[in-house]
Amino acid sequence: MKRLLITLLIVSLLFITGCSDVSKESTDGILNKLLYLDSNLNNTYMEGFSVYLPHGTKLIDKNDFNLTIGNDNNVYYLYLDVISYHYKTTKSYNIDVNHVLSKNISYNGKVGFIDIQEIDDKYYIVLEYNYAKMESFIKKEDLNDSLIVMSSIISSIKYNDVIIDDFVGETNSKFQEEKFNIFKSDKNDDNFLKYEDEFGTYKEDIVISNNDDIIDIDEIVE
Repeated sequence: MKRLLITLLIVSLLFITGCSDVSKESTDGILNKLLYLDSNLNNTYMEGFSVYLPHGTKLIDKNDFNLTIGNDNNVYYLYLDVISYHYKTTKSYNIDVNHVLSKNISYNGKVGFIDIQEIDDKYYIVLEYNYAKMESFIKKEDLNDSLIVMSSIISSIKYNDVIIDDFVGETNSKFQEEKFNIFKSDKNDDNFLKYEDEFGTYKEDIVISNNDDIIDIDEIVE
């Protein structure tokens, strides 16, 4: 209970103050503070998992274990690898020394990878951690703020073992054979880089009921 109260206090202070102190940190500093924190917060409940969406972010779309999350500046794509979570499998990552940042990460027994690539005067971020993957294509000046959002979300994911066990048990043999390669997207996938054409400007009014998982989306994009 004491650790939970400390965690709640730290995270609350971070987001109430607009992450003013953390946003001045280096990339490693942000990851060290937020991923190491191992947040116990959650405010969005889905079938099979829960996740914390920081102040100012909203759920745009959900498709099984894939979420599209956005704020006034950027769109973030979250993919939960429940197959690897179920089997507790790990994967190797290809480090690219030519990118802005490309490295393995490990906090509290959880491993992952971060890659930041410069493309057309913007940054393409891939963050894999906690059996999940997040991607975003952002303006350079939004790097630290985006890392704060992505780290806060991906570290907060809590899986429901009962539901996930049932899900895995019901999947067909072909899907199970692909459990070690669940993440298919390529860092240079042109389809991802065209997300602005698909999603437009992010403006929406979404109400999530924690009681019965009802997502009411009045307006998503313009």
